Amino acid sequence: MANKDELATHGFTQGDCYNAGRPGYPEEAIGHFVRIFRLDARSHALDLGAGTGIFTRQLLAHVGRVTAVEPSASMRATFAQQTPGVAILDGSDAAIPLEEGTIDVVFAAQAFHWFEPTRALAEIRRVVVPGGGLGLLWNERDTSVEWIRELNRAMLWDERRPYDASVDYGALVAAGPFSQVEKSTYRHEDVLTHNQIHQRVMTTSYITLMDEAQREALSFDVRAVLHPLSDPVAMPYLTDVLTAAAQ
Repeated sequence: MANKDELATHGFTQGDCYNAGRPGYPEEAIGHFVRIFRLDARSHALDLGAGTGIFTRQLLAHVGRVTAVEPSASMRATFAQQTPGVAILDGSDAAIPLEEGTIDVVFAAQAFHWFEPTRALAEIRRVVVPGGGLGLLWNERDTSVEWIRELNRAMLWDERRPYDASVDYGALVAAGPFSQVEKSTYRHEDVLTHNQIHQRVMTTSYITLMDEAQREALSFDVRAVLHPLSDPVAMPYLTDVLTAAAQ
């Protein structure tokens, strides 16, 4: 597994490429958040570890206000270009630049595995209102599909992935100042060209830190997996969702 601290610091310096390559989230998952947290035009949401704003832009139609926090300068710059009108602040999971009790619900999309859970949950609880919500979600490639398993092998996912997929994040959240922890999973797919999938793979944090020879070898292996497939092809995902309420 890759060094998490190094990846978090240096693996997200190509905001434009990341924004173009990353998948969005299924509308069913967004609707789930709307129902659980009763989101409406009065809701003020925080997107923590917002990256380039992929999740923020999906959330905008369902709340009155979104504030975003992101530690990477490159990601913040792309966020500002792609998401006009939404405040993007320099901060982190352990240092949210907001006052106590000012947020109705905090979201972390494809980000919580970068956090230090104990410190992050305490800081999230500080900024959220009593009884406010916490929503976490992750897109994972659906490894029940054979070519996805081959793709994971080609991109050295099991060796280099930045987080341990076996971690029970629900237990970590429940151990903090949160309760009513619930988990859900949604299936979805993106229809992508081979070049789009290749770009998506090559913007993976640990791959961006490889030297040129390693990246070229991995790129060749990825294209070899894609070559026999239809172009474009449906790329299947599972989106894991976790919700909780602040105590």
